[in-house]
Amino acid sequence: MDSNWRRIRRLLQFAGVAVGGLAVALSPNSSRAFTYNTGDLVTVFVNGGNEFIADLGPLSSLTSGTTVTLSTSSSLGGTGALGGTVTAFQTVAPFSGTPRTIVFTTDPSIHPPNWDNNAIVTHPSYTAGIQGAQSSLDTGSTGGSPDFLQNLNGITAGGTGVIFVGTSTLGLSATNNPSSYTNQIGLGTNTVNNNLPFSTAATLATTVPSGGQVVDLWQAVNTALNKSTTTLIGTLAVNGNVTGDGSTISLTFTAVPEPGTLVLVAAGLSGLVWVGRGRRTR
Repeated sequence: MDSNWRRIRRLLQFAGVAVGGLAVALSPNSSRAFTYNTGDLVTVFVNGGNEFIADLGPLSSLTSGTTVTLSTSSSLGGTGALGGTVTAFQTVAPFSGTPRTIVFTTDPSIHPPNWDNNAIVTHPSYTAGIQGAQSSLDTGSTGGSPDFLQNLNGITAGGTGVIFVGTSTLGLSATNNPSSYTNQIGLGTNTVNNNLPFSTAATLATTVPSGGQVVDLWQAVNTALNKSTTTLIGTLAVNGNVTGDGSTISLTFTAVPEPGTLVLVAAGLSGLVWVGRGRRTR
């Protein structure tokens, strides 16, 4: 009888250890690895010597009005991202030859299409720089040359990492971690390893504008050696300090309608005007 009771007690102890381990594994504060897939939109906040990187998931899944709220665990300090910079990147196939395509943010004061048909601006040229920028961000192969976004995969998030539905986040020290955005891509200029003739980062105001600060999101396609096509595909309204204590950031995506959609809308409005006029004449 005693031996049976000891056996049952050992089983209960083993079950308790197993359940406890599972609870730790599922805890939102446990260490997780950052996960990035090609096609995801990854945002980087830099403020006060620290970085906060968030994978928002596939850009194709973001529709107008989609708001993503991220907990920084106060890794950016009491003011959050306010007064710092924000950058967002996405890379898409193909990863060699032409056309090559990347998606990047800029401050609204910068208009990248101005560089599309000018192969010789300031060094380096924009059209050739698109290929180099994509290679620096993501070669499309984890076994390829060093790239920033794929190198983030597998980095343990540590105490600042929180997993959200469809997103993963990572807090990095901008000065100490060799895989950080500041060290690898945005050193000094935020021009993706000096491949682009303008900054891809937007500086956030020290106070939150009404509705959030608008940051432009561009898609650039390198169609030939000296030619590219750059279009505005959407905007991100960034609130760098939602709760006032630096612990929460939010981004709201707004898509820019494609030209074909605008034509259809215009045609529909014209039709309504024509129908209205017909009714009035009758």
